[in-house]
Amino acid sequence: MLTEKFLRLQSFYFRLLGLELLDQQEVQSVGDIRRSICCILAVATFLPLSIAFGLNNIHNMDKLTDTLCSVLVDLLALCKIGIFLGLYKDFRRLIQRFHDMLERECHWEVAAKIVTRQNDRDQFISSLYTICFLVAGGSACLMSPLHMIIRFWRTAEMEPDYSFPSVYPWDNRRFHNYLFSYLWNVLAAFGVALATICVDTLFCSLTHNLCGLFEICRHKMLTFNRRRPVETQQNLRHIFHLYGECLELGSSLNGFFRLIIFAQFIAASLHLCVLCYQLSSNLMQPGMLFYAAFMAAILGQVAIYCHGGACVQAESQLFAEAIYESDWLPLLLDGRLDVGRSLQIGMVRAQRGCRLDGYFFEANRKTFDLIVRTAMSYVALLRSTS
Repeated sequence: MLTEKFLRLQSFYFRLLGLELLDQQEVQSVGDIRRSICCILAVATFLPLSIAFGLNNIHNMDKLTDTLCSVLVDLLALCKIGIFLGLYKDFRRLIQRFHDMLERECHWEVAAKIVTRQNDRDQFISSLYTICFLVAGGSACLMSPLHMIIRFWRTAEMEPDYSFPSVYPWDNRRFHNYLFSYLWNVLAAFGVALATICVDTLFCSLTHNLCGLFEICRHKMLTFNRRRPVETQQNLRHIFHLYGECLELGSSLNGFFRLIIFAQFIAASLHLCVLCYQLSSNLMQPGMLFYAAFMAAILGQVAIYCHGGACVQAESQLFAEAIYESDWLPLLLDGRLDVGRSLQIGMVRAQRGCRLDGYFFEANRKTFDLIVRTAMSYVALLRSTS
C-alpha cells in the first residue's frame, strides 16, 4: 500500500492555491479558480510598483539592489506558477503515473519500505524548505512596522514604510491609504511564497519518488535469477520494462521542469549576489534577519533542484552496478548467451543514467557550486562600483 505521505504537504499548499494534484475531478469550483486568480494578480499587479521604485532610484545602489531582489522573486514565482497552470493537466497525468507505478510496486515489501523512506525524506526536506521560505516572507512583512516603530521612538515622527520596495499614486501618510498599501504588500508576499513553495516542493517529491523507483529496479535486478529459465526471463523482462518506464518518467519530468530549472538557476545567481550585498550593507541592522532568512530560502531553492537532479542521475546509473553484481554467471555457464547480451545492453544504457537539466545547466551539485561562486563574483563587482 502506498504511503500516506506521498505528496501530503504539497497537496495541502496546492489546495490553498485552489488546485488539486491527486483528486480525479477535473472541474474546479468557482471559489477555487478565484483563489488562483487572486493569488497571481496580487503578485502581477505589485510588480509594476517595484519596477517604478527602481527606476526612481536608479542611482542609489542600495535601493536599486533591493528592488532587483523583489522583482526577481516576483518574476520567478509568476514564471513557475504560469508554467504549472499552462501544463496543469499534463502535470496531473504525470503525477497519476507516478501514483499508479508506486501503488503497483508497493505490494512488494522491500519496495514499500523504499518508497516510505523516500517520502519521509521528501516531507522532511519540503517542510524545512517551507518553514525557511515562510520565515523569510513573514520577516519581510514585519520589517516595515518595526522600522516605523523604531523611527518613531527615535524621532517622534511617523513615516510610512513598506515591506517591499514600491511607489504608489496616493498619499500613504493617511492611515487608510497606508493600510491598503501594506495589505497589498502582504498579499503579494503570500502569493509569491505560495506559488514558489508549491512548485519547488512538487519537484522535490517527484524526484525523491523517481529515485525510489530506480532503487526498486536495482533491488529486483540483484535477485532476478530463478531456478526455471522461463521465470528468469520473465523477471528480466519485467525489470527492464520497469527501468524503461522510470527513464520515461524522468524524461517527462525533465520536459515539464526544464524551463523552470533554467529560470531558477539564472535568477538564483543574481538573487544571491543582491542578497549578499544587502546583507553586508545591513550588518547589525533589523533588516539583517530578513536578508539572512531570504538567503537561506534561495540557497534552499537551488539545493532542491541540484540535489534532486544529482540523486536521480546517481540512482539511475547504479542500475548498471546492480546488473554486474547480480547472479549472471550461472546463466552464461549454462549457455544463455541471449541473457548475457541483454544484460550488456542494459549496462550500457544505465551508464548514461537519467539527467535533469535546464537547457544549458545540468541539475547537480557542480552547478550548485558554480551558482554560488558566480554570485560571489557579482558581489565583488557590486562592492567595487558602489
